Amino acid sequence: MLITDLIHSCSNEMVAQAALKCIGGRFAERVRVAAQEKGMSVGRFVSVVVREFARRADDNVRDALRETMTGDDQPLLKGLRAVLEPALEEGTMFVDDGIGLGRSYSLDLSCAGAHQYQ
Repeated sequence: MLITDLIHSCSNEMVAQAALKCIGGRFAERVRVAAQEKGMSVGRFVSVVVREFARRADDNVRDALRETMTGDDQPLLKGLRAVLEPALEEGTMFVDDGIGLGRSYSLDLSCAGAHQYQ
């Protein structure tokens, strides 16, 4: 249920942007730079990465993400960070029309107020 909530919420550009703002700090700045390099807004970049994750992540990856999120004070933010990290670390390639090009996801995510979904 947590992963489904993350995907449904952060597939929306405005929600994705707000979630990243909740994470803040160096991580949010890294995402901002990556989005700028792709010629996208931060919200668009985050939502595309989340949707790409939803399309490509197999059961093992989803189980690992669920384990990462479970028990965290802010599980959705923790999950979002985990989904975004591979796109930043590995230079995962994707295009904005929904066709993924690049490596499979590994994991690491976080968001204020997300604790209500536990």
